[in-house]
Amino acid sequence: MADDDVWKPRLSDRGGPLYLAIADAMAADIGAGRLVPGERLPTQRALAEALGIDLTTVTRAYAEARHRGLLSGVVGRGTFISDRAAADMAPLAQGDIDMSMNVPPQPLALLRTHLAQGLERFVRAPDLGRRLGYRAAGGGATERTAGAAWLRRRYTAAGLAANTSPHADRVLVAPGAQAALHALLSLLAQRADVVLAETLSYPGFTAIAARLGLRVVAVDCDGEGLVPDAVAAACRSSGARLLYCTPTHHNPTTATMSEGRRQALAAMIQAQGLTVVEDDAYGALAATPGTPLAALAPAQVWHVATLSKCLTPALRTAYVAAPDAIQAERFEGVLRTQTQMPSPLAAGLAADWILDGTAATLAEAIRAEAATRQRLAAELLPPGSYQAQPDSLHLWLNLPPDWTPHAFVQRAARTGLTLVAGDAFLSSDTPVPAAVRLALGAAPDAASLKGALIRVAGLLAGPRGGATGVI
Repeated sequence: MADDDVWKPRLSDRGGPLYLAIADAMAADIGAGRLVPGERLPTQRALAEALGIDLTTVTRAYAEARHRGLLSGVVGRGTFISDRAAADMAPLAQGDIDMSMNVPPQPLALLRTHLAQGLERFVRAPDLGRRLGYRAAGGGATERTAGAAWLRRRYTAAGLAANTSPHADRVLVAPGAQAALHALLSLLAQRADVVLAETLSYPGFTAIAARLGLRVVAVDCDGEGLVPDAVAAACRSSGARLLYCTPTHHNPTTATMSEGRRQALAAMIQAQGLTVVEDDAYGALAATPGTPLAALAPAQVWHVATLSKCLTPALRTAYVAAPDAIQAERFEGVLRTQTQMPSPLAAGLAADWILDGTAATLAEAIRAEAATRQRLAAELLPPGSYQAQPDSLHLWLNLPPDWTPHAFVQRAARTGLTLVAGDAFLSSDTPVPAAVRLALGAAPDAASLKGALIRVAGLLAGPRGGATGVI
């Protein structure tokens, strides 16, 4: 805040004594990031004049805020937001942020415009009756063509020729990646079979595996994700024939395989005769995406690409590219028994957006906002304290030695933040990582995210050990 600016609390929607309303507004602005630690507030007289109220009311408000630990004063310099304010303030409903759900930051202005236009065009279509009716379990011809076009963009963005991407007869539409993964594991494995996966994996996958009675064997990873030699060793020791992995913006660590790693892993997959489920949830968001494993070992890799992470969860649409048309038919049979069909409205709107370029516009806006939010995290969190990619939706925060993940999550909850402890991502019985995942997309705007990250930074810098207060 510049010296000639005057902070003016929003008081129109606050009842009760005016001095408490001012203190509450100050706390809310700290929680939302509109006021940050170290920021100087206007003098009491200046604020009173700006609000047109009595000086004593502002004096009482500042005293109340100081009592709450929101303010600190330096003789001769003024009144400032305290360093501990963001971390120590009581959680406020308007300042609560759920950083546990890995959703894309929604470009609401664009979405409103394109949703209105898309739905208007959908309902005015001359074949509306057909579009609203039942269809094949793997989607109609137009929807599968759109899915193939979406995957083609993924291939060409990685520098591959367009004609190397899967044809529509290999691409099916599922009502979201979770439904696609459930159908795939049902098709590719039987109860008690072994499935290999990264040591830390998407909880939705491990939940499906448990429900189907599959045994997940964790494979060692490094900064690039799966280690090919470790995958080969796990194949030999467990007899596994199926692998699940996320090569790009891995959830939760954000590890992303280099081209060399992808080539080495693909060669190992072919040598071992593995079948692979490639969860490419975030591939469309990467500014420089790596080659899909499905392009390197097409006869053995099932490619799953959801729109929930790169466009909006509201579409509940994912595309699955099978190794060949015959296996696509088998997969469609499983989809038919489990989900009947994708939503005609959601799948139809997604197809329209892909074919008219709207999907590409939205994905680019989300990619740019994700990059902006990662830059904000880099400014506010301690250097070297986390792993992330420049345009990933989340980051993996390493905790100091005397913090346990659950204690940190519980302390964060007291400041209005919902985080996910590292053990939620364990794929098997391995040591719990001293880390938490922070999803950056759920905050409604950059100011709210800034406030949340300031609270996280305050927790990292403050007293540690996770005392619960239980005696």
